[in-house]
Amino acid sequence: MKEASRDSPRPLTGEKLNNLLKDYAMKFQVLADPLRLKILLFLRERERCVCELVDLVGQKQPLVSYHLKLMTEAGLIQKRTEGTWAYYRLHTDVRRWFENCCRFLTSGDITRSLKNSPETEPRNQEKGGRGKCN
Repeated sequence: MKEASRDSPRPLTGEKLNNLLKDYAMKFQVLADPLRLKILLFLRERERCVCELVDLVGQKQPLVSYHLKLMTEAGLIQKRTEGTWAYYRLHTDVRRWFENCCRFLTSGDITRSLKNSPETEPRNQEKGGRGKCN
């Protein structure tokens, strides 16, 4: 069996793993709204002020501001203020974040970490390690 090198990162477990998964879930939840996706598409091009985004998406300013707040809290965009004007731009390269997230969620390390986590111990196990439904 191949020995792990000293420099290879250890699989995430426990609280660190849970925090990372919560962060991913929050970002996916934010990305699951069509209006927020539309806003992200416009912010891919360049930084934009709220009034410009309101015109582009065809919605009222309070609704657009609410969605911008959620996107900012999720870490997907950044806000810059200049006087009374608010400007938004992408904070994260969404494509790179998504690719890294998918790579992480499908890696063998993460599935092994989840299988060994006390929070994900299978319930109703019978002898032999198989669940009742197997």
